[in-house]
Amino acid sequence: MRRRRLLWQLYPPYLFITLISLFGIAWFVSWSIREFYHARTAMDLEARAYLVREQLPSVLTKQSLPSVDALCKRLGKASSTRITVILPDGTVIGDSEKDPRTMDNHARRPEIMETRAGGVGSSVRYSHTLKKNMMYVAVPVRGRAGAEVTAVLRTSIPVTFVEHALRGIYVEVAAGVLVVAVLAAVASLFICRRLSRPLEELKRGAERFAKGDFLHKLPVPDSEEIGALAEEMNAMARQLRRLEKVRQDFVANVSHELRTPVTAIKGFVETLREGALKDPEAATRFLGIIARQVDRLNAIIGDLLTLSRLEEGTEKDEIRLEEHRIIGVLQSAVEICEINVSAKAMKMDLICEDDLEAKINAPLLEQAVVNLIDNAIKHSEEGGSVRVEVASTETEIRIAVVDHGCGIEKKHLSRLFERFYRVDKARSRKLGGTGLGLAIVKHIAQVHGGSVEVESTPRKGSTFTIRIPKG
Repeated sequence: MRRRRLLWQLYPPYLFITLISLFGIAWFVSWSIREFYHARTAMDLEARAYLVREQLPSVLTKQSLPSVDALCKRLGKASSTRITVILPDGTVIGDSEKDPRTMDNHARRPEIMETRAGGVGSSVRYSHTLKKNMMYVAVPVRGRAGAEVTAVLRTSIPVTFVEHALRGIYVEVAAGVLVVAVLAAVASLFICRRLSRPLEELKRGAERFAKGDFLHKLPVPDSEEIGALAEEMNAMARQLRRLEKVRQDFVANVSHELRTPVTAIKGFVETLREGALKDPEAATRFLGIIARQVDRLNAIIGDLLTLSRLEEGTEKDEIRLEEHRIIGVLQSAVEICEINVSAKAMKMDLICEDDLEAKINAPLLEQAVVNLIDNAIKHSEEGGSVRVEVASTETEIRIAVVDHGCGIEKKHLSRLFERFYRVDKARSRKLGGTGLGLAIVKHIAQVHGGSVEVESTPRKGSTFTIRIPKG
């Protein structure tokens, strides 16, 4: 199915609705004007009838019937109005247009019948006498006493006269509607373009993002919804750009971290092949170096696999969290690190309530705490101390690992949990770190729906805190 541009999905319906509304308004206005004009014409005919009626009683006698017809013809010619006088039995005794003796009985005419109750009658119908549509208004004529209806006075004009007057108004209304329709079409096109243009910009921006171009910032329109979307897309581009840099750094760091031990292993193996095997002491030393580099490779690969499993398990929701006592996990972590603590004659303290429980994955949380303790030991002087302290609030549990070692400068804190990020590369490698320990801690905290943060002051020590939500 061929897709249409948003402009042509918005503009035709918008224009159609606008035109239908305009034509509807024009029809209603024309109908209202027509009804108003007919009503005003009927009122005018009624007023003319009353004026003529004032002159009838003086001539309305059997002896002066010819005078009635003459009066009708004189006044009808002067007022451009057809004037007819009809007796109660329907006999026409005066008419401004025809000889009353040749005219039919008018007793059944609608406007005449309405006057029998003493009111004003009116109708619009075809006149067989004049062969045209006419508007009629009839009023009763009473005797001098004012009680008995002695005749009916009717005034009328051709409907063509009314329609001719309305035709000019209709032309003006139609011209106005046409002008407004053209303006509405132009305005609709402008509005639809104004609505679709930002979306087209977003589309082009999304296409650039899809091609890997994250440098161009999308313009933010003044529309609340589209502006928010543009800001979100710009934020997404910044995030993707950052992730791309992290990916590039990760690839470069992995390559570098793996290349260093591989190069060392290759060099010492070639040295052994070239004759160093004949020197037992040198051969033993070289093999020891190769073994340490293999251990380092193994540690890096192991940490990478751990990170991969954490990410995959999080995505597939395969990592199970169960209620578990926190102190048991921490005691196990402290025991694992006891050898390293003793090797540097350090002191280890654990502060935690015995009955504190939370939904956790015990092996993963243990690994995270071991990583933090191991990190604290490596960056502390001999004879120093490390403290693992747990605090609990209504919403979360905080596991803090505190040391009084060398500390970390503020400029490094924001990137500390990135993979392979090292504050002091030479010292980290000398201490045997893979550069992945804190990244693993971060992922484990996220698996638990929590986070990890660090506070540090150079030469005073660091505090790493894992936050885990309760429940």
